[in-house]
Amino acid sequence: MIILTAQTKQGEIIISANYSREFLNDLKRISTFQCLQCKEEVILKSGPLKIPHFAHKRKSECAHSFSEGESEDHLNGKLQLHTFFLQHHSKPQLEPFIPKIKQRPDILVHDNHSQVAIEYQCSPILPAVIESRNTGYKQQQIEPLWILRTPSISEFPPQEIGIMQISAFRQQFFLETPTNGKMIISYCPQTKFFHYISNPVHVHSNKYIVKIKKLPIEKQSWPFAVVKRISDKEYVTYFNMYRRQRYKHINNLYFYNRKGVQNQFLEVCYRWGMSPKEIPFFIGIPSAYAEAFYVHAVEWQIQWMGYLHQIKVPIGEVNRAHCESFLLDRPMGLKQPSSMQLEAVENYLSILQQCLMKSDTDIYNYKFNSSKMYELLYSDFLAK
Repeated sequence: MIILTAQTKQGEIIISANYSREFLNDLKRISTFQCLQCKEEVILKSGPLKIPHFAHKRKSECAHSFSEGESEDHLNGKLQLHTFFLQHHSKPQLEPFIPKIKQRPDILVHDNHSQVAIEYQCSPILPAVIESRNTGYKQQQIEPLWILRTPSISEFPPQEIGIMQISAFRQQFFLETPTNGKMIISYCPQTKFFHYISNPVHVHSNKYIVKIKKLPIEKQSWPFAVVKRISDKEYVTYFNMYRRQRYKHINNLYFYNRKGVQNQFLEVCYRWGMSPKEIPFFIGIPSAYAEAFYVHAVEWQIQWMGYLHQIKVPIGEVNRAHCESFLLDRPMGLKQPSSMQLEAVENYLSILQQCLMKSDTDIYNYKFNSSKMYELLYSDFLAK
């Protein structure tokens, strides 16, 4: 296990990266070091290539229990963030051990009467580990804050607002704020820039429309700056981009599917006697919680319309029980529907019911107020 802090036999706490190699080499000759966590002896490594650090001996139980392996980026990132918090008078502790929960955050920040555990995450870890750490911190009235290693530039959209693949691992780190929506905070130790991935709108699978903002560390504040909610003008960009992606996805479903008429989306289209390109826009809108289905909204929303058409219930008369029975009848690839999927179906239904102008025998011929639908989608997006 690589660690940056240790204690000399005289009781002095040393942050290895804060000293020259010459000083550390001299110190090694006159002192031994111990881990602040397990009190076992650790070795000071101050070679010419890597950042000076301490390491447990090979069979250490402490190393076995807590090590994830540390990259150079992780070490540099921790040190730079620690320096940042020092400059903002936050009394940061680098790699402190919290005995009651047996956890060691990368940095523990003391801010007035509160504490924040900073976890700088450069490599994938299991969701259970993230949940366990968060639970432990909160038991001690410590607020966890996860900062990801910034993705490579090639993963970002070319423009400030654009399409980005966000892995299931990264999706776990979306912060939700009541006034600024969802965002992921990332930091790159090489460029010394924070990147904010914010305001996500789900397209399908791991594809999202997002807004990207970057901020140099010298202009960062503490508490961290947050990205502003997108404006109405920016939402127009989102909306037009979503429409293009919807059209592209319908084309892909039509031309490249391998199941033919067994494809659930096409099966409903053919049953209605309608070309996929003629599907009205109210089927496949970017409603809240749509990411719960993983597939594009046009796929689960047409199933929802098909189900209501089949059971002959007008949209104006649909209630929560119908939403629940739909999810049980057409599970969309999941053995058990989730509460978030129910939220998505109810939210979509609410938009349709509020915008309904004219009913029809065939549900796909209903008429809706498009302007009002746009306003509600924007309003829902801001509320997420």
